[in-house]
Amino acid sequence: MSDDRRAQWLAWKTATFGDGYMIWHEGLDVEAVTRLRGAERKTALEMLRLGLAHDDEHAAQALSALRDHRSAAGMRALLAGSQGSTRVRLALALHFLRRAPTLARPLIDVLQRPADDPVWHGSGRLDAVIGLRHFRGSADEAALITAVGDPAYLIRNHACESLLHRWGVQRPELTRYPKIFELIRSPAEGPPDAAAYAQYDRARELLLAIKARRTP
Repeated sequence: MSDDRRAQWLAWKTATFGDGYMIWHEGLDVEAVTRLRGAERKTALEMLRLGLAHDDEHAAQALSALRDHRSAAGMRALLAGSQGSTRVRLALALHFLRRAPTLARPLIDVLQRPADDPVWHGSGRLDAVIGLRHFRGSADEAALITAVGDPAYLIRNHACESLLHRWGVQRPELTRYPKIFELIRSPAEGPPDAAAYAQYDRARELLLAIKARRTP
């Protein structure tokens, strides 16, 4: 892509979605393009395809929201060489475009990569554990159940909520399940010890009991 075309894409992206900080902080506002009609929608598709050709993951997300199946091949090519949060977003963009259970695999791989800091979520892991709520396979459910015992609190918390979401629990906020919440929230500081991991095992048991009550 020429520098002029790249500059054209970046200028349009900023005018449409805001700058990089806004997208990071607020998330990508796909309604900025999904609400367009006629010539404006056509222009948006052209510009987003230009962004995808420039390997822009946000272009892939917006094209998915626009149901642009023509862009699926470009998204798959970009997914193949991606890592971390970018890999998660691209896999989800493809999944939302056309549901495919195999697209959970990139998210599982990101989630299961060791974090640089054992008490933090690492690159992309938090996005992955949240994104897995949109799948229904046995392998991705098993990955979430395992993540209930992750060293990082945020991963544990969102693993629980993703499981509740997948099981069709209304209002799946973990704070509505205080026993589970108390079990997974410790320790307040530092890495978990053996006692904490025993609590996470108990949290899994309580979560699976919720699933059993909802299974016919």
